[in-house]
Amino acid sequence: MNKVNTTTATTPVQAISIGQIIMDDSNYLTLWGQVQQQNQWYSCDFVTTYEVMNSMLRFTQDKHDAVQMTIVKKLEDMCRTPDIIDLEAELGAAVVFDNLIFYVKKPNLRHEDGAENYADEACYYIERAVPLPVAPQLPVVTPGPGDDRNEKMDYCIQWLHDAYNLYLGFIEVELGDGAARIKAGLENDHKFSMAYYAWQLYASNPGNQR
Repeated sequence: MNKVNTTTATTPVQAISIGQIIMDDSNYLTLWGQVQQQNQWYSCDFVTTYEVMNSMLRFTQDKHDAVQMTIVKKLEDMCRTPDIIDLEAELGAAVVFDNLIFYVKKPNLRHEDGAENYADEACYYIERAVPLPVAPQLPVVTPGPGDDRNEKMDYCIQWLHDAYNLYLGFIEVELGDGAARIKAGLENDHKFSMAYYAWQLYASNPGNQR
């Protein structure tokens, strides 16, 4: 496979599971696995490059070494193309990537008279993968004599500001508004409003930033 053409629409996907990797003499990998949509897993195939696969592993440190070494060993020993890496057999289970946002497109084949789908709905080309924003931690304030109430209030305002920043990060990676609010801990309308006003407060006065 020398080149993959894709449709223009990009669909963000939050989690994928990879059971087998198909390798040939090109820069592309075919991944057999599943995709998570609306909290349900569906069988799906993926096509991507070594560069994107490396990014996926780099952003997922706990899976990096085992999968990376499995790929390297297969490349060293590969005597035929295409060849397959069975991650389920090698590692005991499929590898789940669930802390990334995957930007996927539908692959297609180009012909003189136009384009046609490369596969059915159960196949995507992974264009890129980016890490999910990290949720802010609520500061722990130990009570004691002489505590400054203003300082405690500053902690709360700062956390709300960080939570709204997190919400904006999820929106930026094209997560829907409802899902972005849930992941940022702002599904409650009142809490969301307070976070917005805290964010506005810090945005209007940069001196408040930590």
